[in-house]
Amino acid sequence: MPPARRAVLALVALMATSCTSGSEEPAPPRPFTEALGTVDLDAVAPGGVDVLDLAPTDDGGALALLGDTADPAVGYLALLSAEGIGDVRRIDDVGTQLLVTPDGTALITGPDRLTAVPADGSAPTVTELDLKGPVTTAALSPDGRRLYAATEPGTLAAVDVANGDVLAETDLEEGLTVHALAVRQDGGPTALLSDARAPDLADVAVLATWDEELEPVDGPVELAPDRPASIPSALRLADDGTAVATLTAGSGDDPFRIVTVADGEVTASHAVPGTDRVPADFAVTPDGRAAHLPVAGFEVESGVITLDLASGEQVGDVRLCDGQATFGRVALAGDRLTVIGSCITSDAPSSTAFVVG
Repeated sequence: MPPARRAVLALVALMATSCTSGSEEPAPPRPFTEALGTVDLDAVAPGGVDVLDLAPTDDGGALALLGDTADPAVGYLALLSAEGIGDVRRIDDVGTQLLVTPDGTALITGPDRLTAVPADGSAPTVTELDLKGPVTTAALSPDGRRLYAATEPGTLAAVDVANGDVLAETDLEEGLTVHALAVRQDGGPTALLSDARAPDLADVAVLATWDEELEPVDGPVELAPDRPASIPSALRLADDGTAVATLTAGSGDDPFRIVTVADGEVTASHAVPGTDRVPADFAVTPDGRAAHLPVAGFEVESGVITLDLASGEQVGDVRLCDGQATFGRVALAGDRLTVIGSCITSDAPSSTAFVVG
């Protein structure tokens, strides 16, 4: 066959392949389908524990920050898996939020300090934070070197994790309150906020972003502009920086929503099905295609549902409790999801970690 003829045929084949692949529907997001195990967290302390925070681990498990119910000044770091509780480490003067650096160091934020607990078992170090107010919520940069902290009243600060030095700080406008923080792969923070700046309107849920030096990038973006009021709940980011937030948007058929924001614009807004309360926490797949949400209510099956974030379609569910339940923190690690909660039965409530896959 002449070379020119072969080139034409190759070009035709390439175009046909491109058209076919471009028209193919992507595979649906993978849901979780099975409850793999439950872990009784109250076994950590004689008087039971309160779950303060949860973070994923590289091996598919989770690290839980627990407070001793009988002595709130005492805390524990406990490794969790579907097989049960692993290593437990006592932490005195425990803080309230847990973050984990790439080398496995656990960082615990308190109102005015940062406690670093090395993964090798060496002694924790405590760094005092010289900020304008107590820390209310925080997030860690991908490299683990910079902590972004929201404080009372109304500031956002970037802190050097190694020494506690304040690298940048900005005052928020009066009326803006940070409910949750997350950090993008480019190093800048994204915040889910309540906006009460308009005196004649109710508070609304908004999203805003800054660069790593805390210069504004986008926002505030109103997340439920069709409703006069909305209440922010939880925030997660996909690897590309797409933000996903849950909120309560007043009354109506869809009071509990999950909203996606990309490049400073709301790109999707869906009702959260099968619940009579907004999820306190949830997880988003790294590609941003799906969300895993714990749902509970008086007339629903309490468990985890998976939503396709493009269509809002429920593509999977796992029952965790036969009846009522309460759910809190969530940690996604590879093909495992850890959910903190408690089934509501005639027995006394217990702090439980549910592991699904």
